[in-house]
Amino acid sequence: MSSKTTKILLFLTQGFEDLEAVATLDVFGWTQYREHLPRVSVTTAGFHKVIKSRFGISITPDLLYPEINPKNYQALVLPGGFHSHGFDQAYDARIHELAAKIHQNGGYIATMCVGVLPIADAGLLTGKEATTYPHSRYHDNLGRLREAGAQVVNDRHVVMDDRIISCDGPGSSLEVVFLLMECLLGGAATKEVRRYMIYDQ
Repeated sequence: MSSKTTKILLFLTQGFEDLEAVATLDVFGWTQYREHLPRVSVTTAGFHKVIKSRFGISITPDLLYPEINPKNYQALVLPGGFHSHGFDQAYDARIHELAAKIHQNGGYIATMCVGVLPIADAGLLTGKEATTYPHSRYHDNLGRLREAGAQVVNDRHVVMDDRIISCDGPGSSLEVVFLLMECLLGGAATKEVRRYMIYDQ
């Protein structure tokens, strides 16, 4: 096993979607189940000392925004959330800059649901395939992706283009996390983690 630790930054906004955040922490946490698996560190971060999810989770992040060094991370995970509960802060220019720096350094960006929209606003999806949550009551999310220059895909649950992963909702979050794991750790380690989590002979 390599002594190198893969570092992932999980950035959480107010009103984040619970399952999408927890899926990231849980699946990568399972890499600790066997000592020979690659080492992974997931660091939570945000703008506030306490971040509240849409459905009741409160998280004290490991880092606040000013403490983040983008060069330290091989991936950024940005879950979606509910605009009615504070997710609008995801469109902050500081998140655009953070995503751009991690991507420019060769890192991956994994988003779920509407978490892809700030990435599109950052200009990182121009001419690239992406998808997002299609059922918002008050927002045309697919239209917003198109306006940002993305090539919208609506016949796949999960899409990856140029190291940027997007999906159509919380129900696809596990698939996003396993795809990110495969990109970062390789197919063999990912298959082993899946075997421990999902009984499959």
